[in-house]
Amino acid sequence: MRDHRAAAIAAPAEHRQAPAASFAPDAGAGASRPGEAAPEAPATGIACLRFEPPEDPDALGRAWQAHLAPVFSVSFGPETDLSVPIAMRSYHLGELLVGDVIAPAHILERSPEMIRQQGLDHILLQFYRRGRSVVETDRAAEPVSEVQCIVFDLAQPVRIVADAVDATNVVIPRALLEKQGCHPDALHGRPLDHDGDPFGRLVHSFVANVVACGDRLDQREALASASAIIQLCATWLRGRETGSPVQHQDVRIRVRRFIEAELGNPKLSPALIAARLGLSRSTLYRVFAPNGIVTYIRDRRLMHAMRMLIRDEAQPARVARIAYAVGFTDERTFRRAFKRRFGFVPSDAVQRFGPNRGPEPLSILQTWIESL
Repeated sequence: MRDHRAAAIAAPAEHRQAPAASFAPDAGAGASRPGEAAPEAPATGIACLRFEPPEDPDALGRAWQAHLAPVFSVSFGPETDLSVPIAMRSYHLGELLVGDVIAPAHILERSPEMIRQQGLDHILLQFYRRGRSVVETDRAAEPVSEVQCIVFDLAQPVRIVADAVDATNVVIPRALLEKQGCHPDALHGRPLDHDGDPFGRLVHSFVANVVACGDRLDQREALASASAIIQLCATWLRGRETGSPVQHQDVRIRVRRFIEAELGNPKLSPALIAARLGLSRSTLYRVFAPNGIVTYIRDRRLMHAMRMLIRDEAQPARVARIAYAVGFTDERTFRRAFKRRFGFVPSDAVQRFGPNRGPEPLSILQTWIESL
């Protein structure tokens, strides 16, 4: 790293300013939501998104909730002070996302229903520099303090009661960590010391340097940085693994990956999944309780269809073609299911959510996460 880039780390967190939002040509985002800066296309560099506070102070809380909605449901307690600085920037490095956040006291949650709808298969590492929280999972409630890193498996439920925090974030697809021999399932909700541990300090320092220099990196440097971050994080987490992976969680991950790969297959069914993955039907129903695996498959198909409808505005696609592309066998059934799910027919999707027609149903941040 060149000297003028490394020097950016010296700035205290409270004096850092997120760069203006910019997007690489292939970032895949449409219209921005309130709280997201408008897209720009830089001549060089990497994609960056920052939280943009609204001009109306009364709308700040809602804008912050909308910005974090792709990852957490946000609520505020009586102690929350929304007059303090709120900032978040995220860089898309191609294979993963990095960034930092300065946030007020709030409550974050990933419920089973949210997990079912989003179908994310990613690990979030949050390195605290300042602040405290209590992280509640199905197994324990863990206090998290300054200079600790919390590991979030976004496929498992969690609730975080947080004071005002300043932290560095990394979002990595689980598959990339598993390729390095790291299986972080059992680390979900656990705080790890990233300051007292020498290698943890190295990992955090490297990620923080990449974030601080993000607006100066080009695509080649971003890809190299992403590769290094994956290897560093996998090595560090592999040395901290204790216990065994959650059995049902491992099954759920395998099934979700299979479903995403087979969405266009009209024969996709619980019987096909059970046969191809060597699972019993009862296991599938138990793992996807209470709504069931059939409901999950249909919801993933409809969400994928919505993205196709929005992104195909430049070359209008026939609804029937999209219906078949996501595994429906006839257009009429697709139209009925789509209207039940979203409240309007497929042909109205662009008019309701296309560019320059108001916020789209998938925020830029959600589009980025799903693109990994």
